[in-house]
Amino acid sequence: MKSKVEGFSSIYKDPNSGVVVNRASTDRTRYRAAKRQALQTQESKYEISELKKEMSEIKQLLHQLLQK
Repeated sequence: MKSKVEGFSSIYKDPNSGVVVNRASTDRTRYRAAKRQALQTQESKYEISELKKEMSEIKQLLHQLLQK
């Protein structure tokens, strides 16, 4: 049986496993949205990095073509 954590109305702790559960759906929803946003930001940074590498490669190829 989970017991309430003192000082919090929607947080419970399982005494056997030590797992803490937040039953407030708004907090959970906010956490999931923040996590999704962080993953999107990380993916965007990776894509920008890859585009920069590709642009650098294109510039090098153009310089080689102009030197011929």
